[in-house]
Amino acid sequence: MPQASSARRHLTPSEAFSGLFVPQPQTRRKAAAVLARFDACMESFLEFWTLRMQAAGYLSFTTARRDDCVTACRDFLTPVLRHAAAEQPPTFETLRENAGGWADALLESGLRHCRRGVTVAMYLGCFKTFIMALEDALALLPRLCADIPADHIPAATEFLRLHAHAFEVLWTEAGLREMTSIRQPVPPADISPQNELLRLLTLEKCRFENIFNTTSDGVLVMDENCRITTANRSLRQYAGEGIEGKPVWEALGLEGEDPEEFFRYYPIGQTVEVSPFGDGLFFRLSIASLGGVSLASAGEYLVLLTNITPQVLQREMMEEAIGRHAAALLEEKRRQEELNITLRTVLSTIHAERDSRRDELSSHIRRVLLPALEQIGKEPDAAARKSMIQLLRDSLLSLTDSGEERPQDGLSKLTLAELKVCRLVRAGHSSKEIAELLNISPETVQTHRRNIRRKLGLRGHDTQLAVHLLHSGGETA
Repeated sequence: MPQASSARRHLTPSEAFSGLFVPQPQTRRKAAAVLARFDACMESFLEFWTLRMQAAGYLSFTTARRDDCVTACRDFLTPVLRHAAAEQPPTFETLRENAGGWADALLESGLRHCRRGVTVAMYLGCFKTFIMALEDALALLPRLCADIPADHIPAATEFLRLHAHAFEVLWTEAGLREMTSIRQPVPPADISPQNELLRLLTLEKCRFENIFNTTSDGVLVMDENCRITTANRSLRQYAGEGIEGKPVWEALGLEGEDPEEFFRYYPIGQTVEVSPFGDGLFFRLSIASLGGVSLASAGEYLVLLTNITPQVLQREMMEEAIGRHAAALLEEKRRQEELNITLRTVLSTIHAERDSRRDELSSHIRRVLLPALEQIGKEPDAAARKSMIQLLRDSLLSLTDSGEERPQDGLSKLTLAELKVCRLVRAGHSSKEIAELLNISPETVQTHRRNIRRKLGLRGHDTQLAVHLLHSGGETA
């Protein structure tokens, strides 16, 4: 019987595996297709990891920022995706040996946490919640991406777990080595306070960084040359990425070409309204020196941009409304001025008419009424006095504004002699008889008759004076 050879047979790469999982080509292709689209469920992953960390009791101890969590996710998935696309599939043994340094970034991150006071076991527990959150997010990916079949998810999950198991072994070994090296030079009593202080300082730093990045105002820090050293997330949404190192006037489209000119336009401590990004956006810009906060920050400046677009739009609407109201007031003022001019013209006309009326009244009283009163007092003839009284009546009625029809208003224009002639004409006397009765010449009677016809508006010979006087309805005798 041949003796068995004592030489040890070396396993081929395809045979050298622990029995946990050997990814087949079809499995790796499915995993690669899924993992290449993981960014679509990144936000879900961050939410799931927060819930997993909280449930495990680790959330209050973490100092990781959102960007740190995204970086950790990509540090883990990048080599996993690379392995899924490789021709030679990885095995558990090659992964636990950290072939190609695939786990270096995660190991270095874990060691930094250990130096800040996180224990090896706590970091391992956080990594467990990390893997569970990745699996939770992968389960949602077919809902977010229609081109990802649901039956591809198990392949990606198993491929993740292969790398996770290998990293747990790597971390346990690396963590123990790190903790041993830390304990040797420094007594344990001095490590705990220092690590706790580092953890608290890191927590405080992360808290302020979270405030810096979650505020809705745009915030940046610039050096003494006005070059941007850091900017928060809100500012990057307007100005874009990659603005560090640029002059602030170039990055934000502000006035100035050097620090001296820039500070002339935007003095420290003063507020200026600007519209650096266009698109109808308005901001209130203010600059503060950080040298008054910390000696270490001397020569640095904080630039704050507060979005005031709603207030500016409201102000413009109010200014437009005020402008319309002012225009309406000016138009009303113009109309009032025109009305005042018209009223002054009317009042002037009224005053002129009043003065003219007064003059006419005075003239009528002096010319007609006063002589008539004087004649009435002297006239012995009763008929003559009656005629004179009628004359006074007609004259007084002509001065009123009653609007009554006065058919004898024309008689008020006649003199006493003419009225006597009218009375005798109406009584049917001829001109010769009138001349004898009044002891005047016939020519004088004819003159009186012509004057009477003129004053009464009688033209031609169609209307006889006697007939007119009989039908006038007035009393002349």
